[in-house]
Amino acid sequence: MLSITSKTLLLFSFISIVSISNGQTPWKNWDGASIDLSFAKKMDVSFNHLRTYDVPGFQNNYNQTGANLGYDFTKNLSGKAGVTFTHFPANGITTSRVWLRGTYKLPIGETLNWFNGLQGEIHSANETRYSYRLIYQTRLATRHRVSFLKITPSVSYWLYYNIGGNAIQYYDESGSPLVQQTADGLHRGRFTINMNSKINQNISLNLYYLNQHEFNLAGHDVNVVNPTTGKVSRPFNNYQVAGVSLAFSFDLYKKKSKNHHAGKTIS
Repeated sequence: MLSITSKTLLLFSFISIVSISNGQTPWKNWDGASIDLSFAKKMDVSFNHLRTYDVPGFQNNYNQTGANLGYDFTKNLSGKAGVTFTHFPANGITTSRVWLRGTYKLPIGETLNWFNGLQGEIHSANETRYSYRLIYQTRLATRHRVSFLKITPSVSYWLYYNIGGNAIQYYDESGSPLVQQTADGLHRGRFTINMNSKINQNISLNLYYLNQHEFNLAGHDVNVVNPTTGKVSRPFNNYQVAGVSLAFSFDLYKKKSKNHHAGKTIS
């Protein structure tokens, strides 16, 4: 008989195979690294860098660098605040955003943890698609690592609500221009399957599959076609990602505590 953890891992693998089988959506490769430092009992700081490429050809799409500060309010409630800079080599433009996130962890039995979070973002003027975003984040992960390669599998979904940005021209059924409005509304979802393998005490490896799908669900539409010219304003940006990242984690708080106690013993 398979254990509950093994069944969960098999389910995640099945979902991944089904999702990847969609060959209509372009592929991208994302490669990243991060450094996480715990310098207090409930506080940590992280620095990260991501490079993205179009597949095939591996042309550099954009590069992203960020830093964030996290705090654990309780055992299950945590918060993070950060800043992210995104550079697009093709046009030399760099955008930035500041963000704030709250996350609540709900244990499900002895096998799973269910994380739910809400993130708010403020974007710089160089980002023309939106000025603000609200992102609902939900993730399901195993509570304990699978013995094989010390893997923690997880599956997550992010739902994006855009606010502001450059206005879009809308048209009536006959093709006559109507109003120009910002495309406020729900327009993006991201589904991710992640396999986190703990290499040693300080290093872990993430392999993941991500599927981004944009749509018009609520609010003003994107992907609007000009009936006269056929030009599309704010076209859907759908793609799949095969990603890998390395995370380096160092618990400075425990080291300081051990040195402090060691000093007391010596004296």
